Amino acid sequence: LNIMAFESLMEFFDPLKTLSDVALNACKTIVANDTKDKSGSEIRGAIAALLQNGLLHEVDEGDAIISDFNETLKNFSLCFLSKTFANMLNKGCLETAIQDNSEWFLDNLTPSLADEVKSAKNCPHNAFYASECLSALLSASKDLLKRADEENALCALGEAKVFGFTHHASLANVTEKSIIMLESHC
Repeated sequence: LNIMAFESLMEFFDPLKTLSDVALNACKTIVANDTKDKSGSEIRGAIAALLQNGLLHEVDEGDAIISDFNETLKNFSLCFLSKTFANMLNKGCLETAIQDNSEWFLDNLTPSLADEVKSAKNCPHNAFYASECLSALLSASKDLLKRADEENALCALGEAKVFGFTHHASLANVTEKSIIMLESHC
């Protein structure tokens, strides 16, 4: 059920597959810290749990099915965030969303994305989506550039880029963009 929900969300948040205004409002709902609409914060909380702990559902030792399920959900979460941030960056509202929710972006999301990039050799698709997220976020916020630097994201991106050159061309390309932004910030 959770996998189908994430698949549906990804379609709903993609401006190429739904109305542009509908997709943008959906993106803002998830990223915003709206105290009236709890659905966005619940989805954001589930994504944060997946990125920070790798778990949405507890795993008994040796339960490969639930473990694979959690990994699939993590991949969907990263893909979903990547599409969300790209859409918001395109529409010019990502910077405001970051400012309005700086604690979540700075303290939770950026370190989790940097950790995902560091795992490029084990999970290159997750590293790719995490790098896409970082690229959009770094384009939108100087505060996140500083936080990414504190998380040693430049080193992680460099290692992911090297791995990407031989194993995942899209990963190599997107990490290069983030590296250029971080190097110009330093």
